[in-house]
Order: sequence, then C-alpha cells, then structure tokens
Amino acid sequence: MERYSKDELLFVEEVPEQMEIECPVCFNILTDPHQVSCCGNNVCESCIEGIKESNGSCPRCMEQEYDSSINKNVSRIINGLQVYCTNMGEGCQWKGELKELSTHLNKGKREGECQYEEVKCRYDECQARGQRQLLNVHEKECFQQPQNYDHFASVHLHTFITEAYLESCLKNMSPNTKKGENTRMPFYLDVINCDP
Repeated sequence: MERYSKDELLFVEEVPEQMEIECPVCFNILTDPHQVSCCGNNVCESCIEGIKESNGSCPRCMEQEYDSSINKNVSRIINGLQVYCTNMGEGCQWKGELKELSTHLNKGKREGECQYEEVKCRYDECQARGQRQLLNVHEKECFQQPQNYDHFASVHLHTFITEAYLESCLKNMSPNTKKGENTRMPFYLDVINCDP
C-alpha cells in the first residue's frame, strides 16, 4: 500500500484522536501495522524490521527486548477508513476506503482512474506533465511521439528527421505560392507529406 501522511489525506469523517493510525517512526499512516510486545504500540512493518536489523530499541518505550507481530485488527480499521481523493481540490469526486486510494490514483502511471492525477506524458523523451485528462490532448500533438512515414523502413521521431530527407523534400515540394492560394499551411505539413 502507498504511504500517506495524515495531513495529505481528506477523511470523510474525522478520525478520533485516541485512534492510533500514525507510525511513531515514519510519521505516516500505519502500513501493515505490527504491535510491539513491550508497550503494545503499533509500528509499520517496514519500520520495525529496519529497527530490529540495526538492533534498535522500541521507538515508543525504548525497551531493548521485544517482539512484534502483525496487528490485523488495526490494519482492518485503517484500511477501512473512508477518504476523499487527494485530488478533490482539483475536481475529483471519488471517495472510498483508504485501501482503494492507491489503485484509484495509480501514482506515477500514465493510465489510471483519477483523471485529475498529475502524470508524465507517455512518450519517454517528453518531460511534459499534467492531469491525465489534459495529457490526452498534448499527446496527440507531442513532438516526441513516434511517427511512421511510408517511405521510412522504421519508425522515427519527428524531431530527428535527417538533413538529407529535408533537402530531398524541399526539392520535391509543390509550391504554395500560386496567386490567390492560401500560403499559411505550416511548413512541417509539407515536409511530412512530401514523397522524395
């Protein structure tokens, strides 16, 4: 499960102060909570494993000798908390259980349910970022998208058209300067449509 801090989550109902949902080590919402035997508090599984590997003491009571075991009850309570999408301020209307938020957001991935999540353009060379719903428009015109030209043996990026290809196109390009003809057609359209 994705790690979230209490401050970045928007709970549907206020979480009671006495409900322990934060890890005392990473200060995020408990992920796979493990209860320590010395004081009975809960710690994220990855946090307590790291402490044990370095022979550290309990992060709550500083006891040196302790065991830890998964706390399924606390895990069930935390995973069942109702939250709004973290992109609610951007316009997303989703709400559901905390355990479903990661799937809804699908952080870092181009595809996902939340259309308001900021992600990177699908083309590796492009660094554009934006909401999923807006990137669809960008990607149709992105200069880093592969273009398949009939007279090329393989797919090329249109930012890497060779000088020889351009020279050949310029020689064979039909003139757009006839009297009365619209000359505002973008140059690159002539180049792409040319047949050297």
